[in-house]
Amino acid sequence: MRLTKPTRSHRFGRLRIFEEISVTNLDGESGPLTTVEGVEDEDRDHDGHQESETVYRSPETLSRVLEQMVIIVPCKNESVDVIRGVISAIPPSCRVILVSNCERGGPGVDDQYMQQVKMLKTLQVELHGCNLHMKQRQMLAIHQKDIHAAEAFRISGLPELLDPANGTIRDGKGEGMLLGVAIAAALFPRHRYVGFIDADNLLPQSVDEYCKAYAAGLSLGPPPEQEHTMVRLRWASKPKRVPGTTRYVHVTEGRCSRVVNKWLSKLFASIRDEHQYHYTTVHGGAIKIPPTTCSSAPVSGLVSTANAGEHAMTMGLALKLRMAAGYAVEPCHFVDLLERSGFAYYSGADLKESKGLLTDYAGEKRGSGAARPLNKPTRILQIRTLSPHFHRESDEGHIRRMWAVGLGAIYHNLVPVGHRAVSELREGMHKFAKENGGLDARTGKLPEPRIYRPLEEMNMERFRQLLGESLRDGTLRRFGFGRNMNGDEPICTCHT
Repeated sequence: MRLTKPTRSHRFGRLRIFEEISVTNLDGESGPLTTVEGVEDEDRDHDGHQESETVYRSPETLSRVLEQMVIIVPCKNESVDVIRGVISAIPPSCRVILVSNCERGGPGVDDQYMQQVKMLKTLQVELHGCNLHMKQRQMLAIHQKDIHAAEAFRISGLPELLDPANGTIRDGKGEGMLLGVAIAAALFPRHRYVGFIDADNLLPQSVDEYCKAYAAGLSLGPPPEQEHTMVRLRWASKPKRVPGTTRYVHVTEGRCSRVVNKWLSKLFASIRDEHQYHYTTVHGGAIKIPPTTCSSAPVSGLVSTANAGEHAMTMGLALKLRMAAGYAVEPCHFVDLLERSGFAYYSGADLKESKGLLTDYAGEKRGSGAARPLNKPTRILQIRTLSPHFHRESDEGHIRRMWAVGLGAIYHNLVPVGHRAVSELREGMHKFAKENGGLDARTGKLPEPRIYRPLEEMNMERFRQLLGESLRDGTLRRFGFGRNMNGDEPICTCHT
């Protein structure tokens, strides 16, 4: 794979955000390349980029990362055939975890989750047949309402993830992703990376590019032992069918992303434009140092992946992130990492702290749990893919709820960047939401998403032990781990 070089970035404390780069060639082998005019040129690829402007990642390099990656596929009520297409396109060296929050039928009613499990069994047979000596692809499935997983979270130290009304894990995409990461860390402790793929993708071949783009981006950074890395993807386009025709228009930015990208970029722009210093935490104390940016260019459009469902990161970072509930989970990454980077601008007042919780200048505690500084530098790479993304069209109400909770994650969790910057951003977001129907009718404010403590605060060994209960009489199913595992044994009948 060949990509444009990530040469422009902006540093905020220990957080470094790179401006968007692009996949230029899915194969990208070295040697003579062809320009758009069809003339062979050793210095330019088919998009006209000079070789000095691009970077090449070999298949061997990508494979080394992919074989250490767990891909989590959160799903709800997508068609089983669509989910199957997504999972089939994930590179075979990756481990796969399907986290389903589909509706489950009662007695005499088709159980959609069991249809998903049956699909994984069939897929495993088609991939490997009955050859028990062949290295099997390892896949897992679990339902988000699994009672044993909920009990494991409660006992292991994350009870706030549970719905007090029924004791199961709360509904929501962010909650499903948390469950997936916890399972990945518990059952694949030696894997160094975790990625996410949305289950509603109608173009399976794009999934292969997404996973390889993760691997390319992660391989561009230092090893996970030295630095945290997150890779976020922006689709080339989201083709939309023109009503009443067979014609499609290629939209380059989704309706939700268009809103949240703008306001997150405004946050980072206001930070750099308004203030002169920032604080960083060293040995428990705050010291004031000049801001450092790697680029003097404007940051007004810095964020292009606020709502990136397709993203991956080092496992250590996934365990440190405080994830937000529901659809606020992806934009909240930026806010949490900014706060956790030890970065807070000086505005003529001392930075207040209260038992590890960052406090705004009005004394109001923000977020959930202690805002522990990141233990190592963190980089965010934003990559634009070659493939478009086809998925089921969402109605305007759903899109409005998505951008409203995304803005709410920013609005209610702004880092202390000074009186004027915070005030203007909040006023602007509130005004926009009011004019576009995004305010919570009960409070008159932007929705305030729940923020969960990081998984690193759990007892992961205890969680692993308790999760085993779901293998016996819960919804957890494992495939490719051997004939004695609950998902594998029914697959192959010729050896029973």
